[in-house]
Amino acid sequence: MTINWQTAIQDYQDDLIRDLSELLAINSERDIEHKTSDFPLGPGPAKALQKMLAFAERDGFATKNINNVAGRIEFGSGDQILGVLGHVDVVPAGEGWQTDPFTPVIQDGKIIARGTSDDKGPVMAAYYALKLLKDQGFEPKQSIHFILGTDEESEWVGLHEYLEQEPTPDWGFSPDAEFPIINGEKGIVSFVLTQNLTHAEAGTYTLLTFKSGIRDNMVPHSAQARVQHDFDPDFEAAFDQYLSTNHLTGSITHTGGYYDLLLQGQGAHAANPQEGRNGATFLASFLNQWAFDASGQQYLKVIANDLHEDIYGQNIAIAYRDDLMGPLTVSASIFNYDRANSQASILLNVRYPQGTTVEQMTQQLSNHFGAQFNIATKGHFEVPHYVPGSDPLVKTLLKTYEDHTGQPGEEIIVGGGTYGRILKRGVAFGAQFPGRKDLMHQPNELMYIEDILKASAIYADAIYRLTQTAE
Repeated sequence: MTINWQTAIQDYQDDLIRDLSELLAINSERDIEHKTSDFPLGPGPAKALQKMLAFAERDGFATKNINNVAGRIEFGSGDQILGVLGHVDVVPAGEGWQTDPFTPVIQDGKIIARGTSDDKGPVMAAYYALKLLKDQGFEPKQSIHFILGTDEESEWVGLHEYLEQEPTPDWGFSPDAEFPIINGEKGIVSFVLTQNLTHAEAGTYTLLTFKSGIRDNMVPHSAQARVQHDFDPDFEAAFDQYLSTNHLTGSITHTGGYYDLLLQGQGAHAANPQEGRNGATFLASFLNQWAFDASGQQYLKVIANDLHEDIYGQNIAIAYRDDLMGPLTVSASIFNYDRANSQASILLNVRYPQGTTVEQMTQQLSNHFGAQFNIATKGHFEVPHYVPGSDPLVKTLLKTYEDHTGQPGEEIIVGGGTYGRILKRGVAFGAQFPGRKDLMHQPNELMYIEDILKASAIYADAIYRLTQTAE
């Protein structure tokens, strides 16, 4: 088949952006508080899945819905299965948006909404790649299963249920990361540190509450604390000066014998904590300068001394580096301190290379914190994943990228986690291009329309090359 993929995909721009806008308008955050028997992960993820399957049925593809938690779009036939794995759920919108996160806005060649780059924009690019191939009359010699999950941003319930009932692809890629390729992913685990509270010793200040974070895989943008203390102009002036010195924003108010403090930093994906400014650890570092009650002081001290601006886990004794996968990283992601209800916890999201283990890190954390905190893992965890550069899948995808961009393809290993890792021969492939700012999981998430179209052309060509013959 001789085709100019980049030119051919231009004819689909209006339809692609229309469909993408409809998908983006659905708030598909996992919402188990409103789950039902029909919507096990909440109505939003199921509606987004149904929307994608409806697009495919409209265009003549066979589809399958697995209990409203996962789905499949089918193309071609053959004994081997090429999997394309994406997701239609999103992280919570969070704060700091300049537009409604679920009302897509097209501005200066960009489409702005939650999910544009992670992962609805790339999913739509991959879908239109299949549509382009189908419209061109291409008949792949393998079965192509475009698999859609609905809780990739949390526990992967949908994809795990899919693989329990449906065939596992022999190889494949996930359009849920960046080009040129991600053929290695660090392990992912969340540790919950639970403090053993004591109210025995009072202080000049009493920490009543400390709250920050909404998801394990997000560096928290903002943090709030309530502090019991009489009106104190020196305390207020010190907070304002702290904000100014550290180029942060926030507020402090005094009402009825207590202070409410808000500090706003910079959110980021937990896989790249160096790109954020953790609102919680900055706020704790300010408060830790003052004399608090024993429990509050212990909580603040750990955050300020052990977690603040230590993304490599050196202060908490889990630092580790592998020559292939690089360093372990830590995002202190969720904080919950409530004195009245005797709650005090911190969640650490860790991305770790091969060479260390969850069991080893658990012991290291326990040794470091001693009796101060109980250490436990949350939910399931993912082990490190790597597909060698010599694998034909990796070689074909990199060659396709090079041919379309004129840029050299190279192996990349990241701390992020994609569905690609669920296949032994699975990688992540786009759709973010080098040089573009990564706004995944951040306010004002966007994707350039030209990038969506370019990625779609690359996906079409890559799928064509991978499925011309039985693998």
